Amino acid sequence: MSDARTAISGSRDTTLRIWDLVTGKCTAVLMGHQASVRCLGIHGDLVVSGSYDTTAKIWSISTGQCLRTLQGHFSQIYAVAFDGRRIATGSLDTSVRIWNPQDGTCLAILQGHTSLVGQLQMRNSTLVTGGSDGSVRVWSLNTYNPIHRLAAHDNSVTSLQFDDLRIVSGGSDGRVKIWDLSTGNLIRELSQPAEAVWRVAFESKCCVVMASRNGRTIMEVWDFTPPADDDNEIESRVTDGVVIPPYQVLTGVTNVAADHGRKRLEMEQMDHMEGIEGNDNEEMMDAYVEDGEDAFDDGTED
Repeated sequence: MSDARTAISGSRDTTLRIWDLVTGKCTAVLMGHQASVRCLGIHGDLVVSGSYDTTAKIWSISTGQCLRTLQGHFSQIYAVAFDGRRIATGSLDTSVRIWNPQDGTCLAILQGHTSLVGQLQMRNSTLVTGGSDGSVRVWSLNTYNPIHRLAAHDNSVTSLQFDDLRIVSGGSDGRVKIWDLSTGNLIRELSQPAEAVWRVAFESKCCVVMASRNGRTIMEVWDFTPPADDDNEIESRVTDGVVIPPYQVLTGVTNVAADHGRKRLEMEQMDHMEGIEGNDNEEMMDAYVEDGEDAFDDGTED
């Protein structure tokens, strides 16, 4: 989403579409990719799309014009992060590339993952990546050197998010873990293991986990706010033998069955909507397999 009333989608039909959320109408169709559009990154009036055609493209949202094509990956692009100053792309070729959005030059190639890189987040001068090799890696965007390598999950990393203090990662092994960003140490596991974790997202005081457990898709809401003791002072606590700093004390969890409806955009656009990557959670999870191959799309078009 680029503003409060605009949404952008990418699809297996090779296009991006810009939507007006107030009217539900498609206002523009962006064409140029030769295979499925897997991922998007948006900042201001620019959207970066990553595709199974191995390229990323920079588009103007207001004009619909393709400004640049980023070429260099040897296989499908699965993840994009864009902060306005830099673009990061993760690929099935196991590499992460950093690009200058002003002229499209490749600034660095980050090597270390041994399988598909499907998760990326940039924040200030730090990049965190997650791969189908189960590892989470922390990189400096100043030197492009690795800072930490975390043996995070037994299978693919399916979701991650970090802030100035911690990293939260979810995996297809059904586990959610909290890591110390500065040291790379595991702080604790969050929740009980599930069959699979679809998504983790958090703000300063709470964390939401979307997962599959006992045949149902559930949403857990965890409270990061530490309770005050009788003297209204916050102390570190010990959980499962691990000292938890005050900001990481978890005081409660709410389970919510995720039987949500959705508002569809313009019925005549359903060919595009049915092809949007990530529309089906189970299909999305199947894409992350141990050998790094895409279980639902081999990169060729039907």
